Amino acid sequence: MNIIYEKKDAMTFIGFHTEIRPEEGYQKCPEFWDREYAAKYARLWQTMKPENPVEVAILENGIGMFAICSESGNGFEYWIAGLYQGGKVPEGLELYTFPASDWALFTTKGPIPDSIQALNTYVWQEWFPSEGMKRRANGKATIEVYSAGDPQSPDYESGIWVTLQEA
Repeated sequence: MNIIYEKKDAMTFIGFHTEIRPEEGYQKCPEFWDREYAAKYARLWQTMKPENPVEVAILENGIGMFAICSESGNGFEYWIAGLYQGGKVPEGLELYTFPASDWALFTTKGPIPDSIQALNTYVWQEWFPSEGMKRRANGKATIEVYSAGDPQSPDYESGIWVTLQEA
């Protein structure tokens, strides 16, 4: 696992989301990916020929290369997202913007979802409490980052990005 500290410009993402209670995150997040893959991606990845505006947006914005965990009233909104490249936002998709921020970027290798869940546990149960000088700047969201490739490979790379501010 690597940690890099980096300043990033504002970023806008496009995607779709569901509401999840924190205690159900490790079960419900993978279920959401599975359900959305079957509904929006399976045929598209086989043909690479979009048949509707959402499929065009998936390809043009890399929707699925990121996930956003955004705190909400009863838990968190879990987004499947991509970096927004501009243009019309199709019905069923929404935008999420992060302001320019300093970030802690964590990376790991291994099959999904185990590797990203282990990294998430490390970030929030070990790194965050021991980093007394750092706090989440926007206090509301983090980003999961997914690479291209086989998500079941032991060499698959993923990561978590956390915004920072001095305590």
